[in-house]
Amino acid sequence: MTTIENQNTSDRSRVVTVKQYTTPSEAYLDAELLENNGIACSIDGAIGGSVLPFIQGQVRLRVAERDARQAVELVPGAEMPDEND
Repeated sequence: MTTIENQNTSDRSRVVTVKQYTTPSEAYLDAELLENNGIACSIDGAIGGSVLPFIQGQVRLRVAERDARQAVELVPGAEMPDEND
C-alpha cells in the first residue's frame, strides 16, 4: 500500500480522517479500494486495534484533504471530516 507519508512530493496537504473502524481488517479493505482508484491513504491505529479490539473507533482511514471528497464517494460509510479534524 502506498501511504501518504511515503509519497515523494512537495505537496504538504493536510491529512484528514474519512472513516473510523473497530478492526484493522475492515480499514485495509477500504484502503485497497482507494489505492485501486489512485488515492493514496494511510491507516492509523491498526496495531492498537489488533491488540485492544474492544476500543472502538481507534482505527482510522486517512487521506490528503484534497482527496477526501473522492474517497467519501468511493468508501461506503465514509464521511467528510469536520473543519477541526
